[in-house]
Amino acid sequence: MYNFLVIVSWFNILKIGIWVFGSVPEALEHTLGSCGKVHLTVSPLKDNYLELNWITRNCSTFTKPDYIVLSTRNLRDRDEDTFASALAQIRTIDYPNGYYMTKIKFREPWLPGNWEYDRNKVKADEGRHCLPYWIASIKYDMIIDSRCLAIEPTWMFDNRQFLGRKKIGNLVIPGTHNSGSFTGIISYFEGYVLNQDRNIWNQLVFGIRYLDLRIGYVPDGGFYVYHDHVKVTKIEPILEEIRKFAEIAPQEVIFVDFHRFPFPANFTRALHNRFTEIVYAYLGDYAVIPSGLQAGSGPTLNEIWSQNRSIIISYADRSTVNHIPWLWHPIKQFWGDSNKLPMLRDYLYGALYQHKSNTNPMWALMAELTPQPWDVILRKNSLRDLAQIVNKEVTKWIRDEWFNDVNIVATDYFLGNDLVRVAIEGNKANPY
Repeated sequence: MYNFLVIVSWFNILKIGIWVFGSVPEALEHTLGSCGKVHLTVSPLKDNYLELNWITRNCSTFTKPDYIVLSTRNLRDRDEDTFASALAQIRTIDYPNGYYMTKIKFREPWLPGNWEYDRNKVKADEGRHCLPYWIASIKYDMIIDSRCLAIEPTWMFDNRQFLGRKKIGNLVIPGTHNSGSFTGIISYFEGYVLNQDRNIWNQLVFGIRYLDLRIGYVPDGGFYVYHDHVKVTKIEPILEEIRKFAEIAPQEVIFVDFHRFPFPANFTRALHNRFTEIVYAYLGDYAVIPSGLQAGSGPTLNEIWSQNRSIIISYADRSTVNHIPWLWHPIKQFWGDSNKLPMLRDYLYGALYQHKSNTNPMWALMAELTPQPWDVILRKNSLRDLAQIVNKEVTKWIRDEWFNDVNIVATDYFLGNDLVRVAIEGNKANPY
């Protein structure tokens, strides 16, 4: 009985503090632990509904939030209009898994901070910038946590005092799978071809730092991004967006992985030479020279920044790498090729202990489910459906279990997970 009264008294004091200050005092954040921490995601499904997510582990009756609120404003900014801005409110007791899909469609009205793409742009604002969507967790009348859906265009340099001494092989880097497969396919086929719904510029602005590109060649048409043997979109606009981002955010290290050359089947030496000439024309001024940097866990961010270059270009053809000094050796990808969540998890967990390489300090978990041949023939699912299943779980695997053991984590429909924020906060907490 005594312990119960102590807990009740504690929460009465806490409620008084909230009434006075409008939020949980910083000194109590550790007491509350991770329970009730929140984040927003965007469903990969066609309607792109906003999704509410909150942490339920380590919760007790006295610490778990009562309500989760979606708003157009930060609920910590209490004024007469604050609660009028609420778009949705749910009781956590009705959704014990810590997840709820709203019926509010995500329509980004703009990229804040002057981050809209413009090939003539010369400057944009550093730092995190909030879109007009906020999530908050509430206990009684206190706000446990509040967070916006944000772009993170300069997160590496913003946190340079924490990240500068960290080697690239020890960084956790959010990435996208088949990064260039976001447009250019008729709707009937896109369900099994498109892996993303944001272009390369938007991916980088939201905080993605690893781009997985597969390249094919069409006679008299030039070089295209391919998904397996399906032509998707021209490569030059993608290279132009990468270059422009490197101009505007020169301290953000971008890992560009030309991972496969699926078409034609005989991607000749002449084609490799022509393609690398195009890549160099766009990105050569920013390419980090790998000489002496690929051993062990690789260079630190400080060492990369000292070159005044910011793009690490990995290339799948080793013979090409051997005679072009600005190319890095291939990045090993671990791809589960499964449409079952438990099988994917087991495969990725096993990869944590297999990834060592003598040629490149980087390695990648391809954390997406893959349709099988009969899935495609019978149209049993789509890449969007499979991303909807796996993205929430990948966030938990990396955040709660594997953070200290992973490097690059690439996903489909990346706004459906919270890996950018997890990478930022986790890297800051582990600066070596």
